Amino acid sequence: MTILPVLLTLLQLPIHQQRFFLHLMPLWQAIPGRLNALNLSRYSGWDERTFRRWFAKTLPWDILHWSQLELLIRLGALGSRFVLCMDASFVPKAGTKTAGMGKFWNGSASRSEQGLELSCLAVMSWVGRHVFPVSVVQTQPRRDKADRLTQYRDQLQALLAQRRTWFVRHLKAVVADGQSAKVMFMDTVCGEGYAFVTKLQSNANLLYTFTGEHPKRRGGKQKWAGKVDFMNFAGWTAVPGEVDEQVWTRVVWGPHFKRFFKVVVIQNLDGRGKIKSHVVLCSTDTSMPAEQIRALYSARFQLEFVFRDAKQFAGLTTCQLRKTQALENHWNAAFFALSLGRAEVLLEAAGLQGRPATSLVFSYEDIKRRAFNRLFAWRILSNLGLQARFAELEKHPSRPLDLGVKAA
Repeated sequence: MTILPVLLTLLQLPIHQQRFFLHLMPLWQAIPGRLNALNLSRYSGWDERTFRRWFAKTLPWDILHWSQLELLIRLGALGSRFVLCMDASFVPKAGTKTAGMGKFWNGSASRSEQGLELSCLAVMSWVGRHVFPVSVVQTQPRRDKADRLTQYRDQLQALLAQRRTWFVRHLKAVVADGQSAKVMFMDTVCGEGYAFVTKLQSNANLLYTFTGEHPKRRGGKQKWAGKVDFMNFAGWTAVPGEVDEQVWTRVVWGPHFKRFFKVVVIQNLDGRGKIKSHVVLCSTDTSMPAEQIRALYSARFQLEFVFRDAKQFAGLTTCQLRKTQALENHWNAAFFALSLGRAEVLLEAAGLQGRPATSLVFSYEDIKRRAFNRLFAWRILSNLGLQARFAELEKHPSRPLDLGVKAA
């Protein structure tokens, strides 16, 4: 983990915080199984209560997330154009005393369940689609706070205002799933001058603009030429798609949102060429190419892979703390450990290619295996008084520290 000491040195955090992060993050990547205060103490010389006290404090995760991103841009591992993705993830939790417990949507079970929810804003690079979470907060149940969509909007609003200078230089669009196709999100994003890409309902109320000659009559001129029928695409522009698809695009008016959209309709066909279903994507930027709208919305799913890796390998769901501050510290630590692993691979790829990596083979499971091998080897050598020979293991041509790593 070579990037972490550099990052902490550049940030000039207080010495006690630097010492904590230098101790915590290598452990977080190395420990197999559950990641909680008790397990952290088993693999380190620190007491369990020390970790619990640290996680009860306010820690500078936002600074760490953003500084890592800026360092990767400076070192040429990432390009300079980004998309902001937003999504939420269900976190299972037992008991009744944990702050924020409530009914939240669990996508893997396709139903609402008792547990916790985190809301994540992540920056995705335009080249390579590399995702880095930058804001992770807990969603509070409606009985305790405003509606969850309002909480998502407030989080987005705060981030856009806090990092306005950075976003003006680097951000191209904000992408969210269909639940965020709301006026408040579009007003927030468009008010900052960015495009908002999302999915509309399959029966969305959209209107054609009237372009003919206005009839000679009293009253105002005719504005609209009828409602969009998603079975009739006369006047639409065809867009190349997959073999089992028909793709259409056109600029239309959304009366509920009171704005024009560039709409992309993707019709899914069965084996006989009959239409099975359709998806309606849109962008508030009417000049955005249809292919780009579809590519951006599809790329949003990369954030789901981050959630998957964080849950399976980074201990996102194994927190045994109950207060909101401690929960958010645990979740941020999981995402930051994941980002550190991705950053190391990106730096290595950029060094070999001489430019930001357009494609990347990344396995966080392999990152954890190498980290555990390093920890185990260091512990054995230090107990034998052979710490000085640890560098030989890293440079040995047989690569003993890669034991158990899967072939990528």
